[in-house]
Amino acid sequence: MSNMVTPNNAPHNNIQRIQIDEALELLRQPQRIAFIDVRDRRAYVDEHPIFSVNAPIDSIELQINQLFGDETGIALVVGDNPILTDWAAAVIQTTTCLAPQILDGGFNAWKMHQLPTWGGEYTPSKAFGEWVEMTGKIHNITPQDAIKKPPQYQFDVRPFKEYRKFSLPNSIHCPTGRLGALSITNSSIYVHCAGRTRGIIAAQTLADQDFKASIYCITGGTQGWELAGGIRSFNNHKSADELFSEETMSQHTNYLIDKFNLPIVTKERESSWTDSKNYFRIITVGEDQTTDQAISPTTLIQSTDQYLGTHNMPIVVQGSNQLDCAVSVLWLRRMGWDAWLRDESAPEPVARKCSTIKPLEWNDKWLSADRIIDIRSSKAFEASRLSGSKWIPRSQFHTLPKSGRYLIVCNPSQITHTEALINELNLSDGHCINFDTIPKKHIDSCAISLESHPVDQALFFPDRHQGNLEHAQGYLDWEHSLLPTLKDDGDIPWQPIDHPLDHPISHLTAFYQKVHI
Repeated sequence: MSNMVTPNNAPHNNIQRIQIDEALELLRQPQRIAFIDVRDRRAYVDEHPIFSVNAPIDSIELQINQLFGDETGIALVVGDNPILTDWAAAVIQTTTCLAPQILDGGFNAWKMHQLPTWGGEYTPSKAFGEWVEMTGKIHNITPQDAIKKPPQYQFDVRPFKEYRKFSLPNSIHCPTGRLGALSITNSSIYVHCAGRTRGIIAAQTLADQDFKASIYCITGGTQGWELAGGIRSFNNHKSADELFSEETMSQHTNYLIDKFNLPIVTKERESSWTDSKNYFRIITVGEDQTTDQAISPTTLIQSTDQYLGTHNMPIVVQGSNQLDCAVSVLWLRRMGWDAWLRDESAPEPVARKCSTIKPLEWNDKWLSADRIIDIRSSKAFEASRLSGSKWIPRSQFHTLPKSGRYLIVCNPSQITHTEALINELNLSDGHCINFDTIPKKHIDSCAISLESHPVDQALFFPDRHQGNLEHAQGYLDWEHSLLPTLKDDGDIPWQPIDHPLDHPISHLTAFYQKVHI
């Protein structure tokens, strides 16, 4: 492929580039900062700077929407290709209130200076879960012993969709945020998830409420169960709803707030923050997930790096259920986030305005393009696609020749930024269209599989939930390796679980204050 774009003609020179020592100094300061790795998902999961969040070039619009509200701060951006990293930084600059600064040399420079890296998905939450088990009040039971001595109640604490796919025999669905609503007492209770983290958090959540029961976490969850020779159950539907009590829920909510002195933000404090330009992030939680914006507390704690990207700033937690909110605030503060419980009388936040683009009407002449490219997710492409199209994500656009006519199939949110990338790469004739505007007669819905594993999907013990015991064991071993990695590269950035929560310190800041070149 000739006529390739070189870094010398990349625009966005107004975005500052910084060196490794400057980047480390930024990370050490207790200032508002987001540490963003924009490389593709597969590369990120293979290895990335510790405590960076992933907003991959291929789906950056979606990730930005999840990770950042209207908060201000610095965005330290790490990539691999200079032109694509410049473009991603420009997207961050125009879409958020963050000020991007690009690490010169990108991930290669980070690696060259032997700075801390690790791999995996939802890794900060996974490492934190290991810390909870080490410093909390967790009682474990092996799958072998759990099989031999079943409890009175066994709860799967994952969201319902995951529970329904597979669980353990006789498990009842009860997500972590609602454990405090259980009206059972003086019982034996086992809790579990699919692995370790959520089961550990659930067991400690019950301990936090001084729940009157014998509580154990099944080690390794469903994966440990299979490794021990147990079988799973599928298409599950048992719910703990009939075990809930509104009175118990209210009592445990107030108990958590009083016991841990969880801070409550009033509308007067919010107004004072706003007046002083002390911007804050609002997170809506709910185990019922009654709105599209609500995040399950169980999911938020399990994968915080998918929802919170800017450190050292207030986070206001709201929701229709105060127990969900109290549990979320407690765990976020333990993880180092400055989380506050929203006063029920506080006003609802104003929804962010999203610009809408009127889609172009379909034109059959577009089918005469030299190449038809689909940049939507690989899963969406495999499900259905424009006939004759090929899946090429934006992270691979720098490999395209500049000559030729391109028809690029996008999601609506991708169109504007993709058009900017086409111009930046000097592709001579590229045209973006919304997939939803394509007539059905041109849609191919035949089952296909891509020739190689797509870069927008992680390749990380992928069959651990499909009966592959080698993958299951490898995944559990990986979780056990995370705390030693932190100790080797810097230090554990969290306080023990029983430590007072008056002044949470960002785990990003606390960790990098111990890291040196």
